Amino acid sequence: MASISQVIDAFELFHQSLRRPEFRKSFRFDHWSERQLLPLVRAFLLGYFGPRAEPERMTVLPGKLTGQGRVDFIVYDVAVELAVRRPWCPKAELLPEKNADEVRKLLKYNGLGVLVLLDYSKTPLSRAELEGYRVLPTLGQGNHAKSGFSLAYFALSEEPVRLNIRA
Repeated sequence: MASISQVIDAFELFHQSLRRPEFRKSFRFDHWSERQLLPLVRAFLLGYFGPRAEPERMTVLPGKLTGQGRVDFIVYDVAVELAVRRPWCPKAELLPEKNADEVRKLLKYNGLGVLVLLDYSKTPLSRAELEGYRVLPTLGQGNHAKSGFSLAYFALSEEPVRLNIRA
């Protein structure tokens, strides 16, 4: 069984490895979008955690027509959502308003969850902007069981930030 700390530690290793010049050689991973990085993350998690890393599992997503969405990864029983900001993209790419669907999926997941933010720009988010994730999006009408989640923020020049968001 994996804990949230183990999942975040794995992503810290992943982030540091992508930044190492001797590893990336001619690849500019910091210019890749989330969609381009997902297969690489998938292979990394499979190697790090073994067959207990499962990609794209269906989950409840309130507010959408189908009422369903996909969690990027499930590592043991920890749901993982990923968001990436490339160097030329605005801060809004990683702000809570833009990632409301990812937060909703984590809130509705029956278990632990982690939102991983990879920021490759030269202007990292401030602590106050990250604290904005504590204001949870609405899940719509009805009674909803909510789970908390953790936030892991990795920027180029700063130490990783870890926040626990309680529902």
